[in-house]
Amino acid sequence: MFARGDTVTFEQLEDLFFALKITANPSGFHGFLCGRLSCGPVDMQELINATAKWLALAEEQTEAAENALEEFYESALSNLQDLSFLFQPLLPDDELPLNERLVAVGDWCSNYISGLGDGMGAEFEVSADGKEALEDLAAIGQISTDFESDDGERDYAELVEYIRIAVQLVFSDLHPELDSEAEPTIH
Repeated sequence: MFARGDTVTFEQLEDLFFALKITANPSGFHGFLCGRLSCGPVDMQELINATAKWLALAEEQTEAAENALEEFYESALSNLQDLSFLFQPLLPDDELPLNERLVAVGDWCSNYISGLGDGMGAEFEVSADGKEALEDLAAIGQISTDFESDDGERDYAELVEYIRIAVQLVFSDLHPELDSEAEPTIH
């Protein structure tokens, strides 16, 4: 369904969910997945099981989606690992009203924190900057859409950029081996 090596779009993931009759938010799912992938190497079957649980998939839905989801996992991990900071949170296009995009941002951030919690053990350790980034991401997960601002679009773009940098900071804190060019992988 997804081309190997390509970045999967919000719409492509939304189409997959529609085809599988899954009622889940693509942004929230991507956030959960990125949080889970940030924790370190993960067994592919373990990731599929965590996904099936998160999406509340029946066994036949899991089997039908397995190849597409594996490609999505690999794409997400590749973007997180990219040393040129290719990573972007998977969010709806700018054509949607700002308040709907803000809901997606909140879903992405809260599920990112959930994914980290799902995958981390007792040895969870980040830098002071990483800790602050996680606190900020948790706060953004509680974002309110009840505001009026003339600078709403600009503020939204800055918020998404902050999330992108914060996630990369946390990922690099949890993957010090990337500094030596070794890459974490899905097994």
